[in-house]
Amino acid sequence: MSEVPEFIDQNDPVFDDGGEMSMVETWIAAFTKPNEATFIEIAAQKSASLGKAFLWAFLAMLMTSFGSLIGQAFATSNPMGELADVLPPEFAEIFSAGSGAAIGFGTIICGAPIMAIIGVISFAISVAFVQWIAKLFGGTGSYEKLAYAFSAILVPYSVIAAILAILGAIPFVGILTGAVNLGLSIYILVLEVQAVKGVNGIDTGKSIASILLPGLVIFVFVCCCVIAVTMALGPVIGEVFNEIGQGIY
Repeated sequence: MSEVPEFIDQNDPVFDDGGEMSMVETWIAAFTKPNEATFIEIAAQKSASLGKAFLWAFLAMLMTSFGSLIGQAFATSNPMGELADVLPPEFAEIFSAGSGAAIGFGTIICGAPIMAIIGVISFAISVAFVQWIAKLFGGTGSYEKLAYAFSAILVPYSVIAAILAILGAIPFVGILTGAVNLGLSIYILVLEVQAVKGVNGIDTGKSIASILLPGLVIFVFVCCCVIAVTMALGPVIGEVFNEIGQGIY
């Protein structure tokens, strides 16, 4: 039986006998109990492993990818394209213009796993950056425990995100789903902050910095790369525009 911290209510129904949570109970707790104590308990599970974290992340990314691709398929399809066969030629082109833009079934089946694999790689790298920063701030956790906690958040979020992606293809509903996505993203950030706190034992400010700093560093790095490339290609771009200008005049 795992040792449960004093500030965790052991009578809470989300925890089973013996202090261990099942897979579904872990997901529910991670998503519905946004506090540090929840993630201390999740990280303390005997079953918390890096392999399970990556498996959950893959399942989450797979659901999100399927939802995104299906939503794009609905959004880019043109159900009125079939009317082109019965309309006069001058109108046929208008109604059939978008009929070839739809994403095919094969693209969805093959594309989703590829997107999921890329997503897991991004997940692994981002968690590594967050844990590294947390360590610099005095965190006492491990990469394995943080990945497990983050993946527990990711699974229920991916279910909602997949549904929203499909609903977003419906005209006018997309505006509402966009607002829901924004609120959901903020909530996920709150959960991740609590996860970093619970796993590493650091305060809120340091946990927020651990999550935001890696993104800021990557953003600054990309901006520097863009500026460097622009400066290096500046003379070439200038000559191209001069040639275009001379050709016009």
